[in-house]
Amino acid sequence: MISRIWLYPPLAFARVGGSPTPCENFYWGQDHLTPGGSARTRIVPAETLTVAEDGIVIAHEPNGRVTFKDQHGFRPVCPFFEVHAAWEEDGTTKEGPVTRALLDRFGLSDRDLNWEVKVVNIKAFHFTRSSGDRIEASVQIPGGSFTRHRLEGRSLGAGEPLVPTGQYIPFGSVQATQPSEEIPEFRLRFTPPAGKVYAPGNILERVAALPMPQLPFKSSEEALQRLAQGLASPHELLRDFLRSFNFAWRGFKLPPEQCLLNPASPWNRHELISLTDLLGQVQSYLPRLAEIQALMGPGDRSELIRALRGPRTDIGNLPPSVFAYAAEASDALVSVGMMDDTGDGTISVTLGKLTAMARVVIAPPSFAPDRRLPVSIADGLADRVARDEVRDRAWVSDGNRHEADIEVADMLDRAYETAGLQNVDAVADFCRQENRHLAMRRDSPLTPQQAVDLLWGDRTEKSVEAMPLTARALERHRRNTARIFFEIFVHENKNWFEKWIRPPAGPERFYDRHMPALMCGFDRRPLHLTRRQYELLEAWSKREPEP
Repeated sequence: MISRIWLYPPLAFARVGGSPTPCENFYWGQDHLTPGGSARTRIVPAETLTVAEDGIVIAHEPNGRVTFKDQHGFRPVCPFFEVHAAWEEDGTTKEGPVTRALLDRFGLSDRDLNWEVKVVNIKAFHFTRSSGDRIEASVQIPGGSFTRHRLEGRSLGAGEPLVPTGQYIPFGSVQATQPSEEIPEFRLRFTPPAGKVYAPGNILERVAALPMPQLPFKSSEEALQRLAQGLASPHELLRDFLRSFNFAWRGFKLPPEQCLLNPASPWNRHELISLTDLLGQVQSYLPRLAEIQALMGPGDRSELIRALRGPRTDIGNLPPSVFAYAAEASDALVSVGMMDDTGDGTISVTLGKLTAMARVVIAPPSFAPDRRLPVSIADGLADRVARDEVRDRAWVSDGNRHEADIEVADMLDRAYETAGLQNVDAVADFCRQENRHLAMRRDSPLTPQQAVDLLWGDRTEKSVEAMPLTARALERHRRNTARIFFEIFVHENKNWFEKWIRPPAGPERFYDRHMPALMCGFDRRPLHLTRRQYELLEAWSKREPEP
């Protein structure tokens, strides 16, 4: 009998796209180091599966190229989930994909295999805690059904629904596949939505009525100077500061079919901060004017909102750019009720009394699929289950020496690819501003200039390159990918690891020259390697030379 079932993969990412054609399958091949190569990682086309209207899966050999975007937009990434099982046969346990032949062997059929898919977007609910702001879609696929089923996101909770009754947000579609002689396994394909943004029905009228600043100021210094000279009251200054956020809405347009959300939903009026809140704390701002002045400059507004609301105020997720907001005539900074079609979901399959579940994440497109980041989800999972293996001294030497070399080389390759993924000079500017913001806090151990100096020189640095930091980063990281050079560097610089590698989960909040540099982690602190990556690199750098 069949004793256990599971889905492979247990987690998949479905990437949105406006094209009706799914992206072809591909994998990361050998490094692309030819003079005309696009990156170190080569995109290699692989066998691609398509699903017909009747659920039959057809395999297509690669045609030598992968199309990520066509005239309709990005091609969506549409993962498959395959059913696997364990069963007893001749006194032994065997495992493999579930097929019709396997079901027949145990007196089962297609109708015994039932699917259920649930997708939810709870971004608005996370802030408002109103059940009407949850958007959910659910589909049940009975055994033997191989047609496509739409996922319709609706608001089913109590209170004013974010999605009005009778309306829905498309969350994509799912289709169980029908086994054939060529491809006999049972699978389910998840097709994500187009990647659209939706808004309340009155969004265009609301944006057109947004008030603009009456006394616009060019900088925070000018604003505070007006306040000191008596040319503007705290009320006027703070009001115009809030209204300055409305400049971003000038010329805003959205197709009518995407303006379907309920203007009366709690999410459409969720308040981030109000003029009343600000005026009530004016006296507490006076000792912190320099801090607030710095925070009013360019950069992430998270710390500014936190400073204005007070250190103990719960303002939910930061940065505030996680949702669209504007200053209303009531002088409150509020959500304008917009929502996208991404989310998270579960894929469940039942076979008799057995149940298996996998997870799917609806995510944005991968805009640079040939550039791998220093820390991936796979690295995080390996850190959870395989951290101890790198603590064995023999793991980086002896019989595993070659494998350790490969893993370290892969880290260096990814560092080089990441350096070529961004404008390092622009990112450094942003990080300097972030450092300045942090140094303006009363508990900062550094002055603003000391915090700025933790990073490389600014754009006034003399260089023949238009973007000197970008050019330097590419040159040095490319050099590090040469194994012989990097090993010589490691042996000649005994303290390089402590000097250049950022410890995981350290107390430091400032961006500095430690690697990985100029990137933000999930906790809004400078990005660091996983503990496993860090300890592997440390052990590798301190091992004895090869005989």
